[in-house]
Amino acid sequence: MSLGILRILGIIVFLYLTWRNLKDDYTSEKVITYGWLALVGFLVLGRVGFGVVNFGIWKNWSDWLAVWNKPGMSYVAGFLGLAVATWLYGLVNEWKFLAFMEDNLSSVLAFLWFLMADEFLRARMDLRPLIYLVILIVVFLISRIVSKKYRSFVWYRSGKKGFVFLFSVFLAFLLLAIGFGLMDEGLVSVVLSLIISLISLITLFILGKVKRKI
Repeated sequence: MSLGILRILGIIVFLYLTWRNLKDDYTSEKVITYGWLALVGFLVLGRVGFGVVNFGIWKNWSDWLAVWNKPGMSYVAGFLGLAVATWLYGLVNEWKFLAFMEDNLSSVLAFLWFLMADEFLRARMDLRPLIYLVILIVVFLISRIVSKKYRSFVWYRSGKKGFVFLFSVFLAFLLLAIGFGLMDEGLVSVVLSLIISLISLITLFILGKVKRKI
């Protein structure tokens, strides 16, 4: 199996799971459009983020577009691109961002699993992508447990939807920041991951105090 097949499978799985998870609560056509826009946001910002962090690695501007022979992707920036695309498209359609992202969390994680598996094979069995893959799988398993219990947490008085998404982002980027630091992935990746983790945690506590509308 060629390595590119894993990325293509990841895209197919993401689009399918997004449609399956959201079609009952949102307009099917809009969900399909969203899936493609989210992928564009992920790929574009992920590519730009890699180029900015490693500025000078590509000799001219055409190299930024030459993804077929000039590989490079920042998955942290890619996640931010997906989140921004979701937020913007959600504004147009009056979707609640946190609830929407929580409903589609498994699709995003599955997509990243395929990408990390591809990176693992592409890097000739470099253990770093495999470790990140394990982190994402652990986050998914914990999120499944938390999804059944968070409304019983005394401190989370609001009980609002969005807890599982914010907690998963907090945990994932905290563990990734530790992994980035231990494996010398660069200070920018560590700091950015810690910032995302901290913002998620703060937002989680703020959401917990928000009163539910009757």
